[in-house]
Amino acid sequence: MLKTIEAVIEHSGVVRLMEDVHVSSPKRALVTVLDTPANENVSSERGNAAAILKFFKDNPLPPECRRTAEEIDAGIEAERNAWD
Repeated sequence: MLKTIEAVIEHSGVVRLMEDVHVSSPKRALVTVLDTPANENVSSERGNAAAILKFFKDNPLPPECRRTAEEIDAGIEAERNAWD
């Protein structure tokens, strides 16, 4: 089972999971520490379109990663044709 779960690491080193996790026996886990501060409001904003749009506004893609609407449509069409 591979599952990604948001967590906060406290100053004391205690890891606090932001959602319930149920396992049948002890499992190994990998922890990736992000270089951004924990925001207590993040979990309450899940599924919040305004929060997602704000995130994208505050964290724009670099110019070399941006595509035009035409490029996106062409990519979608190419994927559809790949299944034929």
